[in-house]
Amino acid sequence: MSMSSELAAGIEEDDLRFNNLSTIQKAKASLTSLSPKSSEDITLLQRMISACSGSFVTSLVVTPFDVVRIRIQQQEILPISKPCCEVHFPADVIAKHKSTAGMPPELFWLSQNYCKGAENCFKITSTFQGFSTISKHEGIFTLWRGLSLTLFMTIPSNIIYFTGYEYIRDNSPLKSYILNPLVCGSCARVMAATFVAPIELLKTRLQSIPSDKSANPKILSNLFKDSYSIVKQKGMGTLFRGLKITLWRDVPFSGIYWSCYELFKDKISTVLNADFQKSNIAEPVEDWKIFATSFISGSLSGTIGAFCTHPFDVGKTRLQITSEQVGKETTHKRPSMFKFLTTIYKQEGLRALYSGIGPRVLKIAPSCAIMISSYEIGKKFFRSGNRN
Repeated sequence: MSMSSELAAGIEEDDLRFNNLSTIQKAKASLTSLSPKSSEDITLLQRMISACSGSFVTSLVVTPFDVVRIRIQQQEILPISKPCCEVHFPADVIAKHKSTAGMPPELFWLSQNYCKGAENCFKITSTFQGFSTISKHEGIFTLWRGLSLTLFMTIPSNIIYFTGYEYIRDNSPLKSYILNPLVCGSCARVMAATFVAPIELLKTRLQSIPSDKSANPKILSNLFKDSYSIVKQKGMGTLFRGLKITLWRDVPFSGIYWSCYELFKDKISTVLNADFQKSNIAEPVEDWKIFATSFISGSLSGTIGAFCTHPFDVGKTRLQITSEQVGKETTHKRPSMFKFLTTIYKQEGLRALYSGIGPRVLKIAPSCAIMISSYEIGKKFFRSGNRN
């Protein structure tokens, strides 16, 4: 082989190596742009930790609003003014109440003597009047009843919800379409709501039971025992009572929430010049911009979603706090979800479908704001650490 041939072969080999290197670099760059993990430099575990960061604070803030909301919605199905317990709702009234066509169903705790000690029951007319009334007659800690269940439910729910939403969003075939947040948010909520449905049922029932300041501390343990006996008699399906209407509430809420959040986030971040991908920890003003953008966007989006889906929340509460015997004494098939809500509307009016809207909005607006802002700040913290 001549010198010129060897030189040509060497140049060709170097050129091929250069081209191969360039191809590899392009491929890596392409993969980096497509992978949500690489583009954000944040792992799945770090996303989960970020999702949990605001759960405890959020639960402490919103649990009292949850208790008041459930009590207000419960009042709508009570036929007399002060029907706390059997003292105000005697057995003959219950029997007449159950046998009268068109009357609302019996509450599960009436015939099980959960609240024998409660001799007074006052009507709740507003959110803050509810705080005062419950604190005065049942003790201030009643406002945080079910907090342990809320925390036990919120942490796995938020992990599934937030990380599931972002994973589906970033890998969705609809990634470039405006409906992507709505579809992905709905899918994430189906997974989260189904997973925690039994705990949600217990929490709702626990918060619906009235008591006095010297209430029996075994209310929760009795509720567990009763739930266990019902499961033994009727199967595991009883733990998912109200799940269908819960999904009708939560899935549209999530779709509306994430669609509005992405829209508000884009608009507000443009105004504030907030860069959610920036990792320079030497600029604390960026943290403030990200917090303000996500907090305002989350609050507005949660309020809109809560208002649009509140009738389903009313239906969910009613199904979960009424007796398991409802519908067994009649040959009529249990009505569908839409017929159930339509009946409420026809018999009680639109006001009944929006009972408890005040405490629910006051719960959801700060809840969504705290959770999404702590999630975004948590992601930024981990992203900064990973890149540095």
